[in-house]
Amino acid sequence: MIRSIFLSIFILASGNLSAQLSIQKVFGQKMELPDSRDIGTQVLRMSESFLGTPYVAGTLEGNPVEKLVCKFDGLDCTTLVESAVSLAVAKTENPTYEGFKNELTKLRYRDGNIDGYASRLHYVLDWMYENEKRGRLENITAKVGGVPFKKDINFMTNHSNLYPALAESAVWEKVREQENLINSREYSYIPKTGIQKAEPMLHNGDIVAFTSSVEGLDVNHMGIISRIGSRAYLIHASLTGKKVIMSSVPLAEYVASVPKHTGMIVARLNDIKVNE
Repeated sequence: MIRSIFLSIFILASGNLSAQLSIQKVFGQKMELPDSRDIGTQVLRMSESFLGTPYVAGTLEGNPVEKLVCKFDGLDCTTLVESAVSLAVAKTENPTYEGFKNELTKLRYRDGNIDGYASRLHYVLDWMYENEKRGRLENITAKVGGVPFKKDINFMTNHSNLYPALAESAVWEKVREQENLINSREYSYIPKTGIQKAEPMLHNGDIVAFTSSVEGLDVNHMGIISRIGSRAYLIHASLTGKKVIMSSVPLAEYVASVPKHTGMIVARLNDIKVNE
C-alpha cells in the first residue's frame, strides 16, 4: 500500500516536471523570434506565435489556492493577451523564464502580489488601470475617439454562484470593495459605430477589449491588433473558432457582428528603454 502511494506521488511529480520543462522549451522557442525595438510589434509577433493554439475556457480557475498559472498549450482571451505582453516584455527586458513569470505576475495581480483570489485583476477596466499606474501601458481610448463610459460594474458579486471562490464571505467583500473602486473612476469607450473611424489610429500590438451589454460586466472579450493595409484586424482566442485566430473581417465589422459588444476600449504598451 505504502509502495503504491509513493509510486503515485513519483508519477505525479514526474508529470509536473515534464510539463514544466515543456513550457520552458516553448518559452525558449518564443525568445528566438525576431527582435523589434517597437514593443507593439514585439507583442504582435508573440500573439501571432499562438495562432492555432486551442481555446480553453477559464484557464486561471479551479485551483484550491491562488497561484501563477502559465500555459502555452491552451488559452482564453485574457491569457492570450497576458502571455503575449509578458513574453514581449521579457524578450526586451529579461529573456529568461523567470523574467517572463515576473512580468506575468505584475500584469495579472494587484501590485504584483499573489495574495488569494481577490488579488487577481479580474475586471479588464481594473487591469488596465493598475497596469497604467505602474507604467506598463496607457489607456488611449479617449485619444482615439472615446466618449464617456458610465456603467455600474458588479457582475462578479451579483453572480457569485458563478465564482466558487466568492463563497467565502471575506473574498466576496474584497471583490465588492474593488468593484466600488472601479466605479469611482472615469472611463471612456468607443461605441461600435465609431470603431471604423478609430481604426487608422490603432497600432500593431494595441490591446483592445469590447464593452458589454451584459448588466454589471465591463467587457466581454479582448485581443491584439494586427494592421493589414489601412484596416485593423483582431488576433484573439476565439470561443466560436475554438482556437487562437485572426478575425476574417476588419475590426469594425467584427465588433458589429457581435450583438453583446457595445464598443471597445484600447490600451497601448509604453516603449521599453533598453540599456545599450
